[in-house]
Amino acid sequence: MLNLTATRVLQSQLLAKGFDTGAVDGRVGPKTRAAVARALEALQPATSEDWRRLPQSRQLVLCLQTLCRDAGIDPGALDGWWGPQTEYATGRLKVLQDTGALPEPWRDRIPVPANPHQWPLERMEALTAFYGEPGKNLVLLDLPYPLRLSWDTATRVTRTQCHAKVRDSLGRVLGAVLSHYGAERIQELRLDLYGGGFNLRQKRGGTSMSTHAWGIAFDFDPVRNKLEWNRDRAAFARPEYDAWWQCWEDEGWVSLGRARNFDWMHVQAARV
Repeated sequence: MLNLTATRVLQSQLLAKGFDTGAVDGRVGPKTRAAVARALEALQPATSEDWRRLPQSRQLVLCLQTLCRDAGIDPGALDGWWGPQTEYATGRLKVLQDTGALPEPWRDRIPVPANPHQWPLERMEALTAFYGEPGKNLVLLDLPYPLRLSWDTATRVTRTQCHAKVRDSLGRVLGAVLSHYGAERIQELRLDLYGGGFNLRQKRGGTSMSTHAWGIAFDFDPVRNKLEWNRDRAAFARPEYDAWWQCWEDEGWVSLGRARNFDWMHVQAARV
């Protein structure tokens, strides 16, 4: 479901392309719905399912995803689901709309300290030397407890794809989480909301490949731990999640939130 800001971005983009949405007010009225339908017919997004059969809420997201992709911004899969990649792409589209230029890739400016542990340093050459080429050496892990997709909580995940070198470690981490919190508490704290694992893409806000591209990074509860939020806003910065992070850190995994105070949803088997 689009929020107020995203709906305004959608309306502005459609108006600029000649589709009358009425006022740019963030409200999905009859004119906006009609404009989205006409735009999708004109744009013909390459979806894996017939977009005409999607609920109207997903058609709105799909239209915005398509507009992002047409602007050269990666929104993730054209599927009509509002997830962290689509939200990030929409933010970049808004900056482009407001300023006429895309924002600079801010993550490329973060210094990388020495590597004190066994996982490789988060640099392309080090990651490739240790893990191989992105997208290779992937295996399946049966999860110790089921996860729910954060963008479609009715869908449960019992297996995930990861790099062969991290599979056993990942299993131990999540097993320790289950042992410490128990299934009920895991759901209460939303530790079962899965934002994604393997994804062959670049970093959001950067130009190098994401650690997700090797299957060595995982996101959890992205709605309450947004990419640019710091510890004052991110849920995972609160004390009740200290044991969660300890389970990861005992295996050498790195939280970008704890290490760099951004992207609190993200944990990776690479040092920063």
